[in-house]
Amino acid sequence: MTSTYFLNCIMGNVFKTQTSPGLPSKVYLGLSSSAPDVDGSGATEPLASAGYARVELTSLDVPANGVITNKNEISFPESSASWGTVTHFVLYDAPTNGNLLMFNVLSQARSVETATIVMVKTGSLKLTLANPAAPAVPTT
Repeated sequence: MTSTYFLNCIMGNVFKTQTSPGLPSKVYLGLSSSAPDVDGSGATEPLASAGYARVELTSLDVPANGVITNKNEISFPESSASWGTVTHFVLYDAPTNGNLLMFNVLSQARSVETATIVMVKTGSLKLTLANPAAPAVPTT
C-alpha cells in the first residue's frame, strides 16, 4: 500500500501542483509488528536498543510493468535482543521518524530472536504504487 502522504507527494510533484514536500532523496526499509494505516500511523517497529535499524535502499532495479524490485540482498543489523514477530515491511523517508511512504504485509510473519539477521532475498521486495481508495470515476 502507498500512504496518502506519499501519493499526494508524488502527484503534486509530477503534475507541479504542489512541489513541497519534494520527493524523498533516500528511502529506508523497516519492519513492523503491526499493520500500518494509509494515514502513516500504526507501524510498530522493533526497538533500536534491540539492535534494530532501518536499512537504506540503495540497490533497486528499474521499473518493469510498474514494479520495482531489489537487485541485491538486503540485510538488517543483527538483533541484540528479540524484535518480536514482524508482520509488515515499511518504507520511510528517514532513518528514524520521518514519513511513512509505503508498506505491505510480509509473505510470512517472522519471529526475530536475539542474534538473528533478517535478510530480504534478491528480487523479493516488490514495490508498486497502490491507491488506498477506490479509483475515482470521471463525471461528465
